[in-house]
Amino acid sequence: MATRNYYVLLGVSATASTRDIQEAFRTLAKRLHPDLVGEQGAPDFPEVLEAYQMLSDPARRQRYNQAQRFIPSGRAAQAQSSVVEPGLSPEPLVSAPMSVRRDFHTVGPSGEALVERFRRNFTGRGIPKGERLESLSIEVLLSAAEARRGGSLRIAVPVFYPCPACEGAGRDWLFPCLYCAEQGLIEEEEPVRITIPPMVRDGTLMAVPIQGLSIHNLYLRLSIRVGT
Repeated sequence: MATRNYYVLLGVSATASTRDIQEAFRTLAKRLHPDLVGEQGAPDFPEVLEAYQMLSDPARRQRYNQAQRFIPSGRAAQAQSSVVEPGLSPEPLVSAPMSVRRDFHTVGPSGEALVERFRRNFTGRGIPKGERLESLSIEVLLSAAEARRGGSLRIAVPVFYPCPACEGAGRDWLFPCLYCAEQGLIEEEEPVRITIPPMVRDGTLMAVPIQGLSIHNLYLRLSIRVGT
């Protein structure tokens, strides 16, 4: 049985079409193929290629879904897909986005290691050899009533943009840029919208790609805890 989540590796949901899978692979290949970035700079490409080969073949994909219990139909598909489909507006469970750095009981990795891992997505600097896609584990606490009705969550993850004052240089002419403390980047947060299906059970795990935010070395791993 495969242990890697191929959908997360490609940054697509378990209900993605073959065309979506092909487009996701082409996008990743441009960034990770050894012919473009060199052998040492593309440790994830073999796994991405393996995921594409598995999911682009309907028969192999069906066997993989069955082995991993990814059943893209009905409620199970909604749970695996996680990200809200266009036109659907489930009721928000909370009114404001919840920050992965401030609002959850369990987050791993944590602290500066987490911030640096996010930052590397936007700077491309200091990437350890052999860095792999890892989960950012979050525990989501729901009441029994919330678990029965389901709804949506917005989870805010750190992103980095070039400093508008120094345009990413870290210096304002001859002087250190005070706006970004010489970092050249400004940290902000962007929300990822997630659907929690009705009648979700305690202990349910959900894997959510965040490559749409240009974050390629982490994905969200939600553990649902249901209280009384």
